[in-house]
This record gives sequence, structure tokens and C-alpha cells, in this order.
Amino acid sequence: MLLFLDVISSIPEFCVIDDNKVILQQKITHDETDKLSDNIIQSYIEIDKRLNLTKNLKKISTTIGPGSYTSLRVGSAFISGLMISRKIPYHPLSIEDILNFNSIKYSKKNLAAFITSSNNQKFLCYKIKDNIMEYYKIENNKYSIPKHIDLIIFNKTKINENNELEQIRFSFFEDFYNNYNNLTFKKNIIIKPIYISNNQLLN
Repeated sequence: MLLFLDVISSIPEFCVIDDNKVILQQKITHDETDKLSDNIIQSYIEIDKRLNLTKNLKKISTTIGPGSYTSLRVGSAFISGLMISRKIPYHPLSIEDILNFNSIKYSKKNLAAFITSSNNQKFLCYKIKDNIMEYYKIENNKYSIPKHIDLIIFNKTKINENNELEQIRFSFFEDFYNNYNNLTFKKNIIIKPIYISNNQLLN
């Protein structure tokens, strides 16, 4: 079985894949006011009882940001404990992965991802010269979309309804599910979430 944890989206969720089939998708919190830290262990225990997940777990992946600092910290700590204790191969699903998936899907070279995380935190992510990733936290609705961007993908709402650029919704889990067989899972990886503060990468 493969366990995927999305902690970037406003409502985090566990997803389980087995034999290339989705056998479970479970929201961890009920709404955006619930705390991930109060619910993640109980949610996992419920899944474990139903699927005997811990015993059958072969791979793990989780989103690594940018997103809510608290959600990323809690999710990374939880997955690290599971991964290390069970010596399970892991893949950190990045926004760069998401951009690469969608660049191929839509035959577009220059994409940006507009991410809405918990507490309505918003981030604009894109590649610049030499495929270097840029992460920008949007505050007070102040942002600038680089001129080279020709498509924006978003996980919850459009960056701006009046923006003339094409905008297409995506799902972290759907993109992961459609591409996980091409990802590299390794053991003994240190999870390094992407934390953005004052538009500086803290890693």
C-alpha cells in the first residue's frame, strides 16, 4: 500500500493506493478551523484499523509546501516518524513536481501554481531562468505575475477572476495518483518542508 498525505490544501487528507487503485480518501479535518495536530493521529488510527495500513505500508509521500507553516510542520513530523520507524521509502511531492506534471499535460512551458492553503494563506510559485523555483507569499492581494507565464494552475480558487491568463484547476492527489509510478521513492530521507516567511525561503 502507498500512503499519500496532502497538508497543503485547506482541508488536509490521507489517501491510500493499493495495486494501482485508490482504496481510500479521507479528510483529516472537517473544516478550515479544525487543527491538523488535533486530528491527524486519530484519523490515521481509524485508517489503520480498517486497512491494517501500518503492516502493509510500502511507500509514503507527502506535499512539502509552500503552505501553512503549522500544517507542514505537523505533517512532516508525523510522516517522518512513520517513515523512520518502519523504514519505508518516501517521496517529497513538491510544487516543482506539480508544475512538471502539468507542463506535460497541457503542453505549456511556462506555468505558475497559485496555492491556497489553510488560514487562507496564498502562494504564487513558478520557475525562472535555469529552472530555479520562485515562491511568493501573497499578502494584501499584492502580487505580480511574471510576463513569461502562459498558464496558471490553482488548487482552490483562481488568482483573479479578471486575469486574462488561462487558469485551470488541479488537485494534489489527482496529479500524484496519475504520476506516482514515475516518482523516485527513497529510504532515510530527511523531510525538508518549504517554509516561506517575508517571501524568503527558510530552508
